[in-house]
Amino acid sequence: MDTTKQELHQLIDSCDNVILLEEAKQLLLSPLAKDWWDELAQEDKRLLMESEEQYEQGNFISHQQLMQEFGEWKKK
Repeated sequence: MDTTKQELHQLIDSCDNVILLEEAKQLLLSPLAKDWWDELAQEDKRLLMESEEQYEQGNFISHQQLMQEFGEWKKK
């Protein structure tokens, strides 16, 4: 995290675009800067964690495979 902060400091220090700097300031001050995870309901967090576990265990199919299976299903 320190590296990211240092890089941002360097970018801000070298930026002369007042409009861009003001937009960055507004973004950092906005309520959207909150962590989206904190805004989720407990059930949604549980479902996301379950999905991640399934993915890590290899229990998923690729988008390409899904589209192929969907195409075959539509032909029936």
